[in-house]
Amino acid sequence: MSTELKSAVAAVLNDRYYYARQPDGTFRMEIYADYRDELDSKTAAEICQSADPALAFLEKLEDCYFEAELLYRDELEKEIRYALTAPDGPYPDGLSDAEEERLSDTVMELTYWVYPEDHFLKQEFCTVIMLDTGDANYDFSLNSPYPCWYGDYDARLHEKSSLLWLARQQGYTKTQLWRALREGDMRDPKGFLESCRVECANLPSHMAAVTFLVRMTLADLIAINRCVRLQDRNGHFYDATKNPYCGHIVLSKETMCGLFDPWAGGGSVLEIQLEKDVRIPIRFIWSALPDGCGYGRYGVGSVYGMCASAWQDTLVKIAPPKNIDKLESVAV
Repeated sequence: MSTELKSAVAAVLNDRYYYARQPDGTFRMEIYADYRDELDSKTAAEICQSADPALAFLEKLEDCYFEAELLYRDELEKEIRYALTAPDGPYPDGLSDAEEERLSDTVMELTYWVYPEDHFLKQEFCTVIMLDTGDANYDFSLNSPYPCWYGDYDARLHEKSSLLWLARQQGYTKTQLWRALREGDMRDPKGFLESCRVECANLPSHMAAVTFLVRMTLADLIAINRCVRLQDRNGHFYDATKNPYCGHIVLSKETMCGLFDPWAGGGSVLEIQLEKDVRIPIRFIWSALPDGCGYGRYGVGSVYGMCASAWQDTLVKIAPPKNIDKLESVAV
């Protein structure tokens, strides 16, 4: 009897949902998102900072759509029951008590529901990427070369400074950057070195991180933070230069970049002029989260009053380690 009922239910589904039929004989039923459905930045950050971002994302979707799935399942079961007991259906006299009890299990066995993953994975977030090339262990004070309450105007740049790392990545030496920074502010900076001079001269904070503003999809955020989590697979190091290889990302030279302090809610003009695309080892990424959801109390948007257009789609590439699945199992 159950085999006959299963065949009858499958025939109804195939008649109405033939496009959803899978090779194994089941039917893939989709729940569609409203175009206004979005994840807020806080939820996206919670997903990215979880032990398993991909699993956390699916769990959030289930929280949002499980009640809708139950409703759709109930409606589908009513539709199938109506088709089975129609005058021209296989059970025109109605289902027996045993068949009624079996119907729900049969529908569940033959159908499965998928949530609108792509809709949310394509959602874009204003993301703040902060660097740590070892200067986080110095509260990022190494990026403030001009004198503050403890400053020394003649001090050389520290090797762990993210600003120095960025200068070298752009093709300049430590001496070239140091000489450029000694001149102070200027009206019309041209190029990387002069813009760094203006950036440092207008920095009111003694602890600011090298920061990039990048528009990213949730899929990209999850991919990057999977790699960031690999930093601690050999134990946590306060000196980021000791972090193991975690892949790299590439940002185009059009990316907005500067010095920002998320703890005090301050920063400079965010106008460092990059001359080359920036290849950032992920082991040096201190944070890559939606604006206002990372470390510290303040976000760039709230401090500067910026609109979302300040964040551009300048992410060129994400290159995770080839054996990332194996490395993740070690990091757990």
